Amino acid sequence: MNPIPLRCLFLISLCGPLATALDLAPTFNPGVIAETPGQRPDPERHAKEIADFAMVETEKGGILFTGSSSIRLWPDLQGDFPDLPVVNRGFGGSVANDIIVHFDDIIGNAEPKLLVTYTGSNDLHKGLTVEEAFEDYTKFLTMSRERFPKIRVVLTSVKVSPERAAEVPRVHELNKRLEKWAKETEWVRYVDCTSGLTDEKGDFVTVHFSDDSLHLSESGYKQWQAILEPVIREEWGKVK
Repeated sequence: MNPIPLRCLFLISLCGPLATALDLAPTFNPGVIAETPGQRPDPERHAKEIADFAMVETEKGGILFTGSSSIRLWPDLQGDFPDLPVVNRGFGGSVANDIIVHFDDIIGNAEPKLLVTYTGSNDLHKGLTVEEAFEDYTKFLTMSRERFPKIRVVLTSVKVSPERAAEVPRVHELNKRLEKWAKETEWVRYVDCTSGLTDEKGDFVTVHFSDDSLHLSESGYKQWQAILEPVIREEWGKVK
């Protein structure tokens, strides 16, 4: 057997680790969120906003809107739901686990009779699986019912957006889970606020989105208001 030339041994030793590294290197996929499933963001990042809620005196027993920036950025919540005792406790960038951790300061001390919620998009975007997002969402709603046995919930569907187009399939999967759960839960009413954001071809209706292609525009909020107002009035009539 002929000995292997020294220069070949050198090339093998050099290329071996390189080939291994290339084999192990992850393929870039813009549709995959590079965060660990199950890793919820630190709830204390919202400490100031949560503390601010406590500084504003809120009438108890009303209609509490809570969730992420789609709630917080609502241009004129009280004007869109006239003569209804609505309170906005949305906070941007939040996930359902934030509401679980800060439950008393967000929901508990307001003692709402009707809860209107929007969350889920950030949960998926931060890397949670559909199952994890579903469990967190239903957990804080169940906590609300356990604290206030007569409370009713209007659960708005998770919205899609051009900015997070890669996440649309998971959004639809989460919405299916939430809708099924709501149908099996007497005190929860699921409301589809998502399908109107796309046309019959599945393309985004851009007029409903703001310049960042993530949040709703004035047109988008008008659509949501038209969908939600009759539902909220009906549910409010059941609890007041």
